[in-house]
Formats: sequence, structure tokens, C-alpha cells
Amino acid sequence: MTKISFIQSAICATKGLYHEISQERNIKIQIILGIFAIFIALILNVSKIYLITIIIVSFLVVILELFNMGFEKLIDLISPEYNKEAGKIKDAMAGVVLLTFILATIVSLIILYNPVLNLLKVLMQNKISFGLIIADFSLLCIITIIDYIKRNHQT
Repeated sequence: MTKISFIQSAICATKGLYHEISQERNIKIQIILGIFAIFIALILNVSKIYLITIIIVSFLVVILELFNMGFEKLIDLISPEYNKEAGKIKDAMAGVVLLTFILATIVSLIILYNPVLNLLKVLMQNKISFGLIIADFSLLCIITIIDYIKRNHQT
């Protein structure tokens, strides 16, 4: 077996991450949701331990999704034709990712619930600010949906 340098190894790992992230829809969604939770935690100035917890569970979802993708590809190489047992393994691995995503969601909601509620109470006192935030969020959602529809009709 040939030995490669740490830098070469890091480059290979980066290429692998880039390839998987660019090719897989689920991991893109998981990364966006993780970044969103971390961003909200930063904006709401939650304690460092809570921020670290959200970062860990967010990374854990992505890490396990990468494991899941690797297992699926390995199973497809070993058994390219349909195999009921191989399907069970793939389903079990997908279940692991789903459970981890549920865990990350619950943890993030528990941590962010009170800070978000407190922010909304402050914003409700100033109705103009609250209205602008709702209008901005609605516009962002509409633009995102329109962009998604356009991209799906182009392919």
C-alpha cells in the first residue's frame, strides 16, 4: 500500500466531501438546516455550551448521512441486482440518519424555544418591526419557492 502525505489525504477527503455534497439532495438540506440552527443560536446569543451542542448534533447528522451514502454505494457495488437483505441494510442505515435528524431537531428546539419566544415577545411590542420581519420572511419564502420551481423546470 502506498503512503500519501497528510496534505494529499486532506485533498482526497475534501474532494470526496465536495462530490457527495454536490450530488446528494438530502445532505444539502441537512447542511442548510444545521447552518440555520447555528445562525439562530448565534443571533439569539445562546450560551456557548448550547451553541456547541447545536453544532455537534448538526455535524452528527451530516456525518451519519455521509456514512449512509458510503454504505449504500458499497452495497450497490457488492450486490448490483435487487437484494431484499441489502435493501434492509440500506433502510436501517437511513433509519439511523432519520433518528439522528430527529435528535438534532429536538435538541435545537429545546435550546432555541425560550430565546425565540422572548425575541418574538419583544418584537410584538414594536408592531412595525414585527410586521417588517414577517414581510421579509414571507418574501424570502416566495423567492425561494419560485427559484426552486424554475430550477426543476429547467432540467
